[in-house]
Amino acid sequence: MSQAKIRKNDMVLIIAGKDKGKFAAVLATDTKNQTVTLKEVNMKTKHHKPSQENQEGKIERKEFPVHVSNVAYLAKKGAEGQHSVGTKIGWKVDSKTGKKQRFMKKINKAI
Repeated sequence: MSQAKIRKNDMVLIIAGKDKGKFAAVLATDTKNQTVTLKEVNMKTKHHKPSQENQEGKIERKEFPVHVSNVAYLAKKGAEGQHSVGTKIGWKVDSKTGKKQRFMKKINKAI
């Protein structure tokens, strides 16, 4: 299996869906389902029935996963009224150290 291009704690730009144009931090990734969970994005309400342990029940707002194709790595935050710039992630082998590292394709800069 190849390494994930988007990882936990990366800042990403949402490029599709109801939250398009927003940016958020990655809370978790799921490589099997190709999804990422983002902070304060794709919030849904989950209702819990009363049970023996939880007598009252509750209503919980929770982040749900978004498919990885709907996000792009955040290369540059846009100023007020301007667009943010997202980029694809590639792999390069550093010539000095010989280590494999991620880089932003649009601006050709290592992460």
